[in-house]
Amino acid sequence: MRYYELSRLKARAVVLAEGKLGELTGKTCNILVMYSGWRRVEVRYVIDSRHVGKDAGEVVGVGKLGIPVVSSLSEVGNDVDTLIVGISPVGGRLPEEYRRVIIDAVRRGLNIWSGLHVFISDDPEIAKLAQEKGVSLIDFRKPPRDLRIWDGSVLRTRCARVLVAGTDCSVGKNVTCVEVVRELERRGYCTGLVGTGQTMLMVGADAGTVVDAVPADFVPGEVEKHIVDLDSLGKQIVIIEGQAALLHPAYAQVTLGIYYGSMPHVVVLCHDPWRETRESFDHVRMPDLKDEIRAVKAHLPDVILAAVSIMGKGKGDSEVREVCEKIEKDLGVPAADPRRDVGKIVDSIIDALKKLGLA
Repeated sequence: MRYYELSRLKARAVVLAEGKLGELTGKTCNILVMYSGWRRVEVRYVIDSRHVGKDAGEVVGVGKLGIPVVSSLSEVGNDVDTLIVGISPVGGRLPEEYRRVIIDAVRRGLNIWSGLHVFISDDPEIAKLAQEKGVSLIDFRKPPRDLRIWDGSVLRTRCARVLVAGTDCSVGKNVTCVEVVRELERRGYCTGLVGTGQTMLMVGADAGTVVDAVPADFVPGEVEKHIVDLDSLGKQIVIIEGQAALLHPAYAQVTLGIYYGSMPHVVVLCHDPWRETRESFDHVRMPDLKDEIRAVKAHLPDVILAAVSIMGKGKGDSEVREVCEKIEKDLGVPAADPRRDVGKIVDSIIDALKKLGLA
């Protein structure tokens, strides 16, 4: 979605995450809760009957945020205007029980936000009801009509381009993007954020497209377009959200499109060092971190690996510190959990950009 479209979106929301709050497949909800009120969405309630009576912030591991978890839409107050589908299942299908809740929400006059592969706005019953109630149905994964081919204009931008990539799905790219952007802004940099997945578009991207819904030929061009747009607005540093990994057998085509579309000066690589098999693909073993780095360098030899961002959720400080020290010794680049020490990651980004004359 273009920057002028996203800039208009705001929501006081109830997030539907039945059975998934706190789990990796509920990452859209988890991130929305963690960064409630940051830019776009203020989460007022979360629906998940497994955690009724708890605070959603505690369930996702960030402490009390004053966001109650309820069992159904009937327990939600009148202080919301939007229902957000908060799950990210493999294949992006809409569970039938979720569809029933969405219909009830539209009847209550709530707008609907969804990032699934199945488009809510294409459901005849829901679309007709939404028209009658005067509410909007926003499918964040629906690609724009004016898709474009990469033309190299990204190479003529003045901004510094920083790609937050990964070694797998669900390894902390969303969290790293938000924490890095917030820290850069705290330091006075005019920063833009390009989202490439539905969660980041909802949370606070300045521009973006859910690229796994775009025909492969157009992925680099879409990413390039957003960077060019933000550069024209005077952004000094543009952070680009990556997807999956270059060595991922199911999703590498999307990953590569983002790499070439952004042509980054600097990469921050997100990694879960405790993961042995790929997320949702238990039969596929995770490659070594160095193998992913070699793949990055094979495609973009001049890119600078600034830091490794560690997904340390659920791990103790000493355990995270030990892993980071080992990575730093092996690779010679800083490693940190962005929720514990984002300053270390940003310091390395700025150092790399200064060497390139970009900061």
